[in-house]
Amino acid sequence: MEVKFSPEFSLLLLACRSFIGEAVVAKAEKIIRGGGIDWERLLVRADLHSVRPQLAKFLAILPAEMVPESFRIRINKAYLDTVHDQITYAAEYLKINRLLTAEGIPAVPFKGFWLAHEYYGNLGDREAGDTDLFTEFRHLDRIRQIMLENGYTVEKQMAGISLDDLAAKAGEYNFDKTERGQCISHLEFHWRISSPVYGLGISFGDLTSQIVSGRLQENDLQVFTPSAAFLLAVMHHGGKDPFNELKYVLDFALILRRHSEIDWEWLRGMAKRFRMEKLVYVAVSLARELLGTPVPEALEAEVGSAGIRRLTGNRIRLMNNSLEYWHPWIFINDWLFHIMSRSGLRMKWQLASYITGVALKRFLMPRRGIKTNA
Repeated sequence: MEVKFSPEFSLLLLACRSFIGEAVVAKAEKIIRGGGIDWERLLVRADLHSVRPQLAKFLAILPAEMVPESFRIRINKAYLDTVHDQITYAAEYLKINRLLTAEGIPAVPFKGFWLAHEYYGNLGDREAGDTDLFTEFRHLDRIRQIMLENGYTVEKQMAGISLDDLAAKAGEYNFDKTERGQCISHLEFHWRISSPVYGLGISFGDLTSQIVSGRLQENDLQVFTPSAAFLLAVMHHGGKDPFNELKYVLDFALILRRHSEIDWEWLRGMAKRFRMEKLVYVAVSLARELLGTPVPEALEAEVGSAGIRRLTGNRIRLMNNSLEYWHPWIFINDWLFHIMSRSGLRMKWQLASYITGVALKRFLMPRRGIKTNA
């Protein structure tokens, strides 16, 4: 699909491609020598797409004179901050998980530091602002007690909300740990991916067949197979969020490197159940179009279809052009993507009804930002 990328977005793509092993240094040098790089804009875009570690590592292999020293200092600091954050998140998780495990409460990590460790190869190579865990709703009351006993508070937006209200309106229960006025750990306990309106009510029971043993820093823990890791990433990045960051595409590409370990029959069955088959195909298509990831043979026909290519093109144009500013059309386009990428009239109507109400409120209120970082 033909999309003309900005020099900054092109450089981010090359950084991600280099991260997964493609030789692209010459292409990057050509772009930089062309004089079209706005370095401040590049830093902003790397932040918005959550790929600052990839950019820092890529620029480190380019000739020193090609990158302004002030830029190197700033991007390297961002990378070191990510390393620090992810080590902290992992350490906090291991501490809490030991307490939960002692009481037979599951808390299986997905996305976040576990994706960094298992698929990126280094905790600091994937940006994240929280730790996502999958558990069972029936344990939430005890989880709350354990978290409060260990220095955490209920996330401000959820404070005072009953478990009954959470069950009806949310998909996660969140906790913060603060030191010297700064949040050092944010844990999200999911019993489904999001609020019921998105129709992503996958449960812990649905995932039990995909839980295996893992290891982190000499600690044993329960983790998800690549099949479930890919499914949950697609649900979160494309079902809850609208496939709007390069980090999401990099997640897909790195998990797909282990495509031979993915049980596509199970994954497609779950995707069909939750009316999100198109999201799976768009995720694979984005990884191919942006990062050159081969399409698994089992998905070639669907990924190559005209409908999936249109949805893919829509998301690529968004990522290339739209994250730095906001306009009502971007909001509407994101929700049109949500509706068009799901199947079933009931599901589409549910999303359309919800977004109509949200839009009426949103356009009457000041904008508060669009970026999420999970």
